[in-house]
Amino acid sequence: MKKSITFNEHFGITEKKTEHLNILMDNDLEAFIDPYHIANNLGNIIAKKMYVRSKSFLEKLNRNFIVPNDRKNGLVFLSHLGEANEYHLGYSHENKGKGIGPTKAEVVYDSLSANKFAKAGISVTNEAHNVLLLVKGIGQDNMSDTLANVCRDILSDFTLKQCIKYGIDVFETEIEFYDHTEGKWELKKVNLPLYKGKHIILVPQFLASGQRVYTNRYNWFISSNYISKEILNGTIALDSDGEFITELKDGSKKAIIKNINKHYRKPKDKLIEFVKTYNGSLIDFQDYVKLNYPSIDLHKLLDLYNKAS
Repeated sequence: MKKSITFNEHFGITEKKTEHLNILMDNDLEAFIDPYHIANNLGNIIAKKMYVRSKSFLEKLNRNFIVPNDRKNGLVFLSHLGEANEYHLGYSHENKGKGIGPTKAEVVYDSLSANKFAKAGISVTNEAHNVLLLVKGIGQDNMSDTLANVCRDILSDFTLKQCIKYGIDVFETEIEFYDHTEGKWELKKVNLPLYKGKHIILVPQFLASGQRVYTNRYNWFISSNYISKEILNGTIALDSDGEFITELKDGSKKAIIKNINKHYRKPKDKLIEFVKTYNGSLIDFQDYVKLNYPSIDLHKLLDLYNKAS
């Protein structure tokens, strides 16, 4: 099978490690713009801009449309989340031109409407990483697409700087993005590289992750950092401790996290119960992600290239 060419190979970039994610040119790379990496890197100007932009977007979506149950106008607002083919990211290995589109706009709206936090106007669902974690129906692909659309101008500016750095020709085109200062979608002329007649937008590598199910990781985090301690100190009454606690040779007791997680884990639409029970766990988990789940690296990229070939 013919090897998929990368952005760097096509444009003659010889550096092994670049600031931008080295996407594939004829396939979509199974990587995603990760809102946790945005929230955990606010010292970086691009991450800060994207965080402010996405938070403003979600605030308006929740305040103006989700809380008052204005589905009709909410779908109009979300209908601008269109094609994001220029990023070459996502599950599909072919750019099908669907983006979020009308059908997925309904999924996004209805998913938030079904979430108790969003419906009540609680601020945690104004942050993209919390929406990804807590809102059933909004997964990595949808959230990455949303960020790609909302922040298209920010990432276009980043792309232009990378092209200037490496001497890559750019061509004028018009893009749509969400202008949070005006609270509406706007059009803008930008300069971007071309491949087979189509424009390309790059993403900083530190903002990207591979396939990652944060629901599973938050469940494990809660089991290992909260529930296990409650079991060990007797806060949670058990009929028998044999399933969840093991006694070590020195007489001390240790929680069996695997069994605790299997027993107490919750599906995505029930995770808000953990949020309510364990105050501060969302912020603690965000710090945990930063320490334990880094951005995509070169070795992971090589695996993804091989998978797409």
